[in-house]
Amino acid sequence: MKIGDLVKHPAGVKNVCPDMYALGIVLQVQLPQNPPGEAHVGVAWHGRRGYLVYHESQLEVISESR
Repeated sequence: MKIGDLVKHPAGVKNVCPDMYALGIVLQVQLPQNPPGEAHVGVAWHGRRGYLVYHESQLEVISESR
């Protein structure tokens, strides 16, 4: 996962808000300092100000940036 990828949050689509969590853009990716570990991903969601941080495994890539 990298900056600029379009993502969705499958659990958010099912349990919270299907419209908002169906489309977001990755703004930052923070890799763990002591691997192995999971990257933290900052995502700006459609219709929401600011961004929220998730574990990489919680998100699904819809379209990769170039």
